[in-house]
Amino acid sequence: MTAKTISNYTIETVETMEEFKELKGDWERLFNLKNEISLFFSYELIQIYYETILRNFKNVKIKIFVMRKDNQQIVAIFPFTYETRLFPYFFSFKELALKNDYLIDFYYFLVDPTENPKVIFQQFIQFLKKIKRTWDIIKVKSLPEDEHLFEVFISIIGKTYKFVVSEINTLFIDCEREFDEYIKNMDRKDRNEVRRQYRRIETIGKVAIVEMNNPQEIENGLLYFYDVEDSGWKGIEGTSLKRSFYGRYYKELASYLSNENKFRLYLLKLNDEYIAGIYAIVDHEILYMIKAGYSNKFSQYSPSTVLYYLLFEQLFKEKKIRKIDFYGPIFNYEKIFGKTTRKRYHITICNKKILPIFYFIVLKTLKKIKYPFPEGSLREKIFKKLRKILFLNKRQS
Repeated sequence: MTAKTISNYTIETVETMEEFKELKGDWERLFNLKNEISLFFSYELIQIYYETILRNFKNVKIKIFVMRKDNQQIVAIFPFTYETRLFPYFFSFKELALKNDYLIDFYYFLVDPTENPKVIFQQFIQFLKKIKRTWDIIKVKSLPEDEHLFEVFISIIGKTYKFVVSEINTLFIDCEREFDEYIKNMDRKDRNEVRRQYRRIETIGKVAIVEMNNPQEIENGLLYFYDVEDSGWKGIEGTSLKRSFYGRYYKELASYLSNENKFRLYLLKLNDEYIAGIYAIVDHEILYMIKAGYSNKFSQYSPSTVLYYLLFEQLFKEKKIRKIDFYGPIFNYEKIFGKTTRKRYHITICNKKILPIFYFIVLKTLKKIKYPFPEGSLREKIFKKLRKILFLNKRQS
């Protein structure tokens, strides 16, 4: 662990799992000081995340910045991963982020609410300036819209660095009403279409929704869910949970959360076959629908739409959940279920030695040609092989 003194604060850099585990008490203290912090940023879930990253990416390291006041009490924790990202062989960035959208799509500043956040961020920015040779890009993903720290952080960082903020809208549904009222508020066309899909699938068999919430049920149920998700395009791409390292990560996540009664697995059953599923996490009486999948064999019957319809009816009647959160960006087929959204913000910060417009133009171009490719996919292997050949030819010439 290395440390630098900034004014009245000392900032330490944590780079190993052993050092991370020593932070557990302070992490939980800061986490619990503000009751609204998402479960996704709890110590246990971040630990599973870091272990997954270190197990699967040799070039990615832990990089957590810990701020102490007067070199004693920890008043802020800024967790990241550190990676030198290589695109074409002539273009690379040293990036601080929480790596990989498949694992984490949220961020939170762990800052002691009794401290002045403006001072905390000012000191953090001064620290980043001192280590400016070690990083090119910082990515902070999915900061919540209603978080005061977001506005303070933006106002402070803008005085020193170029940055870009993009926003995503996520659909959520208020369950604190009757289901009949919710259905009536849907567009008539959408309401009729959902009911039509339900009646249509009933013509080929008995339809039922199955909820699994105890650890043993979930362990077995995930096997069905992984098969269902793998039957579609994700299986072809090699990015399904069954075919990638993400599968182990989500199993470990489900195992821990099911023991805390914070995990739910919902499966749509047609006769004796599971044809769709939802991987969900419960936190603060909110159901987060993290992943959904359906059997490609039954795609013509819109099994995901039917599963959502039956699940929402069940949750409204049980009255144990206040809100249903669709978690990621809105897909077109989800819009029929509601119009209320919440905003989350992605921040990309460019070190001054990097021309920001060049960075974003290149990334936009790379996105169009589908790179970075999914980890371990055939396209990624082909691209790396071609890049190696081109690099060797350039050196030989």
